[in-house]
Amino acid sequence: MGNMKRPPLAVLLLSFALLLCSPTAGRAEKSPFANVSKRVFADLLKIPIEPPEVNATVHGTKEEEGLVIENVAWRALDNDTAPVFVVRPAKTNGRLPAIICLHGSSTNGEVNIAPKFGFSEWTRYGTDRKTTTLFGWARELSRHGYLTLSLTQRGLDNRGPDTEARNKAALVHGRNVMGEIIQEIRQAVTYLERRPDVDPRKIGMTGMSFGGITTFYTWLVDDRIAVAAPICGGIGSVQTFLEKGARSYHGIYWWVPDMLTKGDQGDFAAAQAPRPLMLWAPLDDIGMPKEGVDEFLKVVEPAYAQAGAKTNLVVHRQPGQHEFTMEAFAAIKAFFDRHLR
Repeated sequence: MGNMKRPPLAVLLLSFALLLCSPTAGRAEKSPFANVSKRVFADLLKIPIEPPEVNATVHGTKEEEGLVIENVAWRALDNDTAPVFVVRPAKTNGRLPAIICLHGSSTNGEVNIAPKFGFSEWTRYGTDRKTTTLFGWARELSRHGYLTLSLTQRGLDNRGPDTEARNKAALVHGRNVMGEIIQEIRQAVTYLERRPDVDPRKIGMTGMSFGGITTFYTWLVDDRIAVAAPICGGIGSVQTFLEKGARSYHGIYWWVPDMLTKGDQGDFAAAQAPRPLMLWAPLDDIGMPKEGVDEFLKVVEPAYAQAGAKTNLVVHRQPGQHEFTMEAFAAIKAFFDRHLR
């Protein structure tokens, strides 16, 4: 597998991204070829490129310690209900920057908005397995002036059936589970850009693990997301993961059908330069081998350099494993402060 040639479209994506982002084409401006990349990836996900509609209902509002917490829901694909929490400062001046905050496979949106910011014990839904996880990180971002939206993701926690079962149903209907998840997240973007208290030009997204890969793939297909900062999201190179990774580690949601016939993760990311992107990529993360991140950077760094936006691509490669640390939180906050303020 290591000798496989890059698919022709991947070569085109990269070459056009570099050409159209070159200094002679205008620095730090969006490449027109980004739209081609978006459409190709949306086709892989089996979703429309057009933003989805959403009809949200606020089921409850409360104020705590200077923050307003809203309990929101909307009807998603297949009459599923997307449960959402919005947290915002009670006192604001003008429209706020917004951040969509996505949890990992073992937690839910309620963990994101817990009152206390810090590590605590969590029991995964439907099991007696206990882990230590970071609570209240979305609420902490709201304490610093952001409106945050935390969505319990489709197929996780108590939102059954799980992603494996959902994918079986999706495939026979010409869809795939990752596309269904991304389309629901895109409904969140539509909802945010229509809120009168949100600046639609300043919508960011971040997430841990499962939430990291869904952050990255949503960013690839929806340029309403101004800034993305995936944490331990299994991002690097799908081809390298096939060669060096533990294939059983990622669930079925991670494996987008036909993806490598079009391009690898780096090819699609390169086409989006100079849009700001940050990866938290610990060197010992089982879900994203460092060799895959090496391959990703070989493709993506030149595109950002050619776009005159080297600093818009930030990749943290420190010692560590697959976990959401305080250092990761500080990194995403600094990145959002720089690009959304």
